[in-house]
Amino acid sequence: MDQSSNIIIFPKRKRAKPVSKKRIQNMDRVKYFNIHQIQLLRRTVKEQAELAKLKKTSTAIKEWACIDLLTCSGVRVSEAANLRCSDLKFGYSQCEIFVRQGKGSRSRTIQVPATLKTHLNSFLRWKQSVGEDLADEAHVFIGQRGPWTSQAIQNVVKKYLKNLGLYEHGKSAHALRHSYGVELYRREKDIRVVQQQLGHSSVRTTQIYTSVLNEDIQNQIKGLWGRTS
Repeated sequence: MDQSSNIIIFPKRKRAKPVSKKRIQNMDRVKYFNIHQIQLLRRTVKEQAELAKLKKTSTAIKEWACIDLLTCSGVRVSEAANLRCSDLKFGYSQCEIFVRQGKGSRSRTIQVPATLKTHLNSFLRWKQSVGEDLADEAHVFIGQRGPWTSQAIQNVVKKYLKNLGLYEHGKSAHALRHSYGVELYRREKDIRVVQQQLGHSSVRTTQIYTSVLNEDIQNQIKGLWGRTS
């Protein structure tokens, strides 16, 4: 009798996948400003821009255009610094900005509110009135030494945050992007919209904004059992 027919062959055991040690990011680690703080920042910079127009100076006018862009689009500081005049797609019934070479060298087109379109169109007319270049490849934000760098924009944001007492270490320009993401998700709870606007390659990155926020909890529990005292 052929003994080989009695040999039992056990199937190979599949190796268990190693458990990822990467911590899941949550809102406690995301630095952002609440809606009242963003409104205060925007109001302050806008007032400075209005004073600059009266004084015939330019710095605050550029700062307000930049802060308005950051808070109403969620673009990264580097993306704002790299913005060119032709990237503003403001044709008839069109409110879009082309973001070239974002993180990972990925480009994208984002939607922006009509108020930002109106402001930036006005800003372009102002640039032309003071002799700044409006060619397709000309940078939107230009200083005396050339196009604004990421560091220059970070310094602008930090300056105003410090003046308003809102600055914390690690909570500066990039926190404006997180603030945009938080508020955008809060509006309709549409994670795909937030992902597209912020340019995340994976929706898992965007899920940090789906965490329950303390402000939302307070709104839910306020007056839960009515007044008892």
